[in-house]
Amino acid sequence: MTLVPVESIDDPRLAPYRQLNERNLTRQSGLFIAEGEKVVERLIGSRFEVASILAEPAHAERYAERLATDVPIYVASRSLLEATIGFNFHRGVLACGRRSSEMTVAALLESSAARSTLVVCPVVQDPTNLGSVIRTTAAFGCAGIVLGPSCADAFSRRVVRVSMGAALHLPIVESSALLADLQRLKDAGFELVATVVGDSAAEPLWSFRPSSPAAILFGSEGHGLAAEHLALCHRRVTIPMQLGVDSLNVAVAAAVVLYELTRAGQRPAPP
Repeated sequence: MTLVPVESIDDPRLAPYRQLNERNLTRQSGLFIAEGEKVVERLIGSRFEVASILAEPAHAERYAERLATDVPIYVASRSLLEATIGFNFHRGVLACGRRSSEMTVAALLESSAARSTLVVCPVVQDPTNLGSVIRTTAAFGCAGIVLGPSCADAFSRRVVRVSMGAALHLPIVESSALLADLQRLKDAGFELVATVVGDSAAEPLWSFRPSSPAAILFGSEGHGLAAEHLALCHRRVTIPMQLGVDSLNVAVAAAVVLYELTRAGQRPAPP
């Protein structure tokens, strides 16, 4: 590692960290940002390469012996760090990671995920919701998540932060042709399961038992699943709710469904 003191907000080496409240490092940049100790630790322990670290002096030293010698650790006062990133920040450290080659459904099927539960989100555009869904997917032991092309960037600063670094360890497919990828899963023996609301023919979650492997589809925050996605699914399942409640936030719904599937897997199916 190299400790590099920085004293100016205009230092060009800080460009990836500049005004993070106003912009996001895009897919085209090849970079992403990790915020705070826990997420930076998960970046260091992940398959992703660390490009640099920006830290207050008290935090910089702890990473000095843990990174490759060519990874710079930029050391800045809190006031300079906050002026650079553009908002109040009390977690002491950020890191810049390099995006790796994209995961594909084909690669996912060649891995241990081939006989496990997957989550599919065709359109989750809110980064906070997507970060929560990714964290939940990892928490309940799913083997990966497949995202449609209209989803938020899975490696945006907010998604990585809200996922608490789960986005750096969970296999994530950012599909450019979701219908074709769903068909690939179907051809590989996955049972495609649509989560829906207001469908009297759907199976209630409490009695639902998926086949293995299964891909569970969660719809958009405002409109649910599109007709073309529903048409590919083998089954539909719903969370029974009291009258007057239209639906749950997609992140909450994913947590409820995946928890119930985990719980169901630990008890015999009803007769």
